[in-house]
Amino acid sequence: MTGAQANTQRETTPLRRDNSQIRPDRAPAPPPEEATRPAFAPPPRRDPPPVVQPPQAHQPTSRQAPVAQPQAQPEPPPRRVTPTGWLLRGLGLVAISVLSGLIWLTIKPDSEDEAAPPPEVPRYEFVPIHREEAFQGCQSVSTSKIKNFFQKQECTHLTRALYSTKLPDGTRVLTSLVTVLMPDAGAAQQLNDLTTKDGTGNIRDLVDDGRDGTKGMPALDDDAYASGRQDRLVVIGDSAYFDKNTPNKDPALLDVTKEVLKLGWPQEQTPR
Repeated sequence: MTGAQANTQRETTPLRRDNSQIRPDRAPAPPPEEATRPAFAPPPRRDPPPVVQPPQAHQPTSRQAPVAQPQAQPEPPPRRVTPTGWLLRGLGLVAISVLSGLIWLTIKPDSEDEAAPPPEVPRYEFVPIHREEAFQGCQSVSTSKIKNFFQKQECTHLTRALYSTKLPDGTRVLTSLVTVLMPDAGAAQQLNDLTTKDGTGNIRDLVDDGRDGTKGMPALDDDAYASGRQDRLVVIGDSAYFDKNTPNKDPALLDVTKEVLKLGWPQEQTPR
């Protein structure tokens, strides 16, 4: 072949790349192994879920709105009582009074069982000698005007008793005590007024009537007489000396008689 040269292998010098001519604003190419990787967009950014705070109790502040106070309801006007209403009320009160009176009449104690006032304690020690109750009444043992009084107004109960006592010097004294129970306090006051007057008579004591056991006792001639009223009860007393004559209005005996009157209610209510 014309001009043919033998097929011989040429020796070539490897080319060397000169990067000096590359512009600095150009980014270097990625390596070959990275150039083949597909490019993906970065994943979207996910924010963490918001933290839900628990509800907090309401804290009062220094300034709070004023709490509305409930308004008071106006009081209803008072009801006007009609004349018929007043009449019914009056009839109701009358019925209650009548019923109360009937109940009291049913349960009240008898006059014989009437409670006595608290007894007073005498200053002398009176020793009982004899006692007698006269259920036949007071007229049969009375004299003069007092007897006439009992004919119009008889007593309810009569008790006569004798007591002995001693004075501070040892002198012995005999004392009579008569208790007369009347139907009411007014009749008792009339009897007491009559017994305190002179010349009106008296209720005889046990010595005057000569009862058993009274023989030899001194006579009670009203020389130391005293009386008094205790509600419905009239109390009559008289005293005399045992061993000597009894002068009229003797102060020591009068004091004894006044003290024995304190035994009025106890004598009347003491059972035999």
